[in-house]
Amino acid sequence: MRAVIFGASGRLGRSVVHAFADMTVTGTAFSRSTSGLATVDATAADDIERLLGRDQPDVVVNCVGERRPAVWAGAPAQARDRNVDAARLIAEAARRCGARFLHISSDYVFDGKTPPYRPGSLPNPVNTYGRWKLLAEEAVRAACPDAAILRLPVLYGPVQFAAETNLTEIARQVGAGARVELDDVCVRYPTHADEAAEVCRLIAGALLHGQHLGTVAHWSAEQGFTKYQMARLIARRFGLSADHIRAGEADAVSGDRPIDCRLDCQDLPAALHPARRRLFHAEFPPVVEPWLLPARPATS
Repeated sequence: MRAVIFGASGRLGRSVVHAFADMTVTGTAFSRSTSGLATVDATAADDIERLLGRDQPDVVVNCVGERRPAVWAGAPAQARDRNVDAARLIAEAARRCGARFLHISSDYVFDGKTPPYRPGSLPNPVNTYGRWKLLAEEAVRAACPDAAILRLPVLYGPVQFAAETNLTEIARQVGAGARVELDDVCVRYPTHADEAAEVCRLIAGALLHGQHLGTVAHWSAEQGFTKYQMARLIARRFGLSADHIRAGEADAVSGDRPIDCRLDCQDLPAALHPARRRLFHAEFPPVVEPWLLPARPATS
């Protein structure tokens, strides 16, 4: 069996490549291309067609996307290309080469007002990123009707730079000691990238065996935290002061962050052997520890 993972240099993509290790895997990257990955511009149809024509994969997974507000706000056209146009082009190419296709979407397609959200709940994104992810879902359905779409919440795991995940960026702020206000209203459900990748592999396996899972699936950790709560948890775990961290409402007041996009995931475990649930309290310490310096011990 052969798999092509688009966006394999990103936080989720790296885990997905590892989870598909029982297949012959080609991972792609572009702006962060590294050794072992094929350099492919996912917004260029010719690049995509050339790779899939060469590899003839049985399954294609699209992890391409730009979720960081600082990036997409500064270059909206480029971010739209990566979130919407790339999804459409990859879906079209996957259909033409006869591969099963799994597209990664986001809980941000919902407005966060009436959780939990089932796969059939009506999307109503409140920010640009959410609208792009919804447009990408629609483009994928039109281009490849048999595609599977997996919505995920915010992810965490070992990173290459602090801003790669919300959790490690919060850890950097805890360790820096500079005064900062973190939102204590909007709830996130941080999910380990390796757990999400295992779900991707299970879905791919089901698709390859002809199992019908429905067009959209949800997967998420069950425990929710605000940014402020995560910061306090990090400080307490490592015995650090959190006096410089203040609870605020910045994300909620802006109106462009959903309050609570908790996903209802009950349908997916019923269809697949459930992935191993990773408990946040057990998994986050080794992820955040490298980003806590310079940290200062809590005063007694």
